[in-house]
Amino acid sequence: MLKIKLKEESNSALYLQLYKELKKKIKSELEADTKLPPIRKLADDVGVNPATVVKAYDMLADEELIYKKVGSGSFVAPDRKIIKSKNGEDMLKHGQIKLSESINFASAAPSTDLFPVEDFKYAINQVLERDQGEAFSYQKSQGFLPLRKSIRKYLTKRGIDSSLNQIQVVSGAQQAIDIISKIFLDYKDQIIVEDPTYFGALQAFKSRKADIKCVKMEEDGADLEEMESYLKKNKIKFFFTMQNFQNPTGVNWSQEKQLQLLELAKKYDFYIIEDDILSDLYYNQNRVNNLKELDDQGRVIYIKSFSKVFMPGLRLAFIVLPETLLPEMLEAKYATDISSGGLTQRAFDYYIREGLLDKHISLQRNLFKKRYKLMKNQIINNLPNEIKITFEITGGLYFWLKLPEKQDAQKLYEKVAQKGLVFSPGYLFSNNNRYSNYFRLSFAAVDDKQIVRGITLLRDIYNEFRGTAKNDDYSPLL
Repeated sequence: MLKIKLKEESNSALYLQLYKELKKKIKSELEADTKLPPIRKLADDVGVNPATVVKAYDMLADEELIYKKVGSGSFVAPDRKIIKSKNGEDMLKHGQIKLSESINFASAAPSTDLFPVEDFKYAINQVLERDQGEAFSYQKSQGFLPLRKSIRKYLTKRGIDSSLNQIQVVSGAQQAIDIISKIFLDYKDQIIVEDPTYFGALQAFKSRKADIKCVKMEEDGADLEEMESYLKKNKIKFFFTMQNFQNPTGVNWSQEKQLQLLELAKKYDFYIIEDDILSDLYYNQNRVNNLKELDDQGRVIYIKSFSKVFMPGLRLAFIVLPETLLPEMLEAKYATDISSGGLTQRAFDYYIREGLLDKHISLQRNLFKKRYKLMKNQIINNLPNEIKITFEITGGLYFWLKLPEKQDAQKLYEKVAQKGLVFSPGYLFSNNNRYSNYFRLSFAAVDDKQIVRGITLLRDIYNEFRGTAKNDDYSPLL
């Protein structure tokens, strides 16, 4: 039992007093992974409202002094230092903030002029007329039932068979990854990710203190021989993957490797988290396969977001998961934000039912296909030959480029940023600060003129950067 005494007459709020007292005990008395008292018990012992304990625990969790396990409680964190993410700060510098008067090759979100504002405004107005005040009520944590029915129909068209009970609506793909992390991961649980991979996923897994194994990407998917070699000696909770036009490499998994991956999941008993944000943006004649389509064992937990082809600020995505995981999912979702926005869900449901989503995605695919061809042409014909496109891509929103071994993409970034151009240096996508001579160029938030101007600017600054600029009268257009 923790002996804690608070001072009612103090000028300091009770939750702050409790937070400070717990912090002292964590630093001086309590061992790592010690379970803290349940909220109600500690509230009774100390003589405060449970909400006071919740606030104190939340502050400790924010400082990573404790960690929470869904359904189990709160525990003393093994690493008691307050960790500040250098990568987190860097993401603000690499396209995650609004950059006026710049050429933004960093952002993977479409520019606002591509948002279907009029069509979605029509959907919202129809919903408001139909549902009145109900449109602003709380939804069930699992999501608005008609929307889940529309999602199920959408999935069926794409070869994915699921029950309504398997579909969970969430507030964006990042929340989906975070909730899955909370459900699955305890301290030092082992997982595998693609290398390189999505920065936001790495941050979510690190926040749960997971032990992360990285498996290198090849032109047709991850190196499964390397993965199996690791699996023979280690038990993992899940493998995180982006099967279609992977971030940041743009790689599309072959069906042969998809089937091999499913066999590995069955053989070594682990789940696969498939994060799908770009499968709709294919630029050849054939629609790409989702791994979930091939899953007949219930091994794949499928996350689908439309942020990169619709409107990122809508913060709407869904998860298809085994029904056995639903209770934990609902508990974690409720604890996170109760439910996703009611009006947003209802309007998006109407938007899908009216066929407006399919129409918009088709328009986006045609537009981004033109940008893809233009940027590829500009890279090949205007950048120095020593800057290589790492993988041949057939869809998505970005190119993964490689500099010569001794060149530093971060230093190049610092040079081009001074001239109003930003991209994403490779180390941002690494769990171990690899890929220092790689960078990602995205064409999501730039028009044709900006692509041409940006590649020209990148070429000239790179030539100065490596000391091979020609002595002529050329001045980059800024």
